[in-house]
Amino acid sequence: MYSKWNSETSYPPSAPHMHTGQSSQQMNQRLKNLEDQMELLIKLMECNNQLLRSIEEQQNRVCAAGGGSVIVRM
Repeated sequence: MYSKWNSETSYPPSAPHMHTGQSSQQMNQRLKNLEDQMELLIKLMECNNQLLRSIEEQQNRVCAAGGGSVIVRM
């Protein structure tokens, strides 16, 4: 039931057998891990967007008869 919170645990964060200091420390660590994952995700999305722009630029180039390239805008 509580597996949506964290796949590693099977109890809610406020379970009675956890000490307050321990649960807040674990919560802080989980928040830090989430922040790190979000930061990595944002960086990967930026790289992906840059790659997509590069691909789009390459697709917009058409080889001309003289061996050069012409940028085609649609």
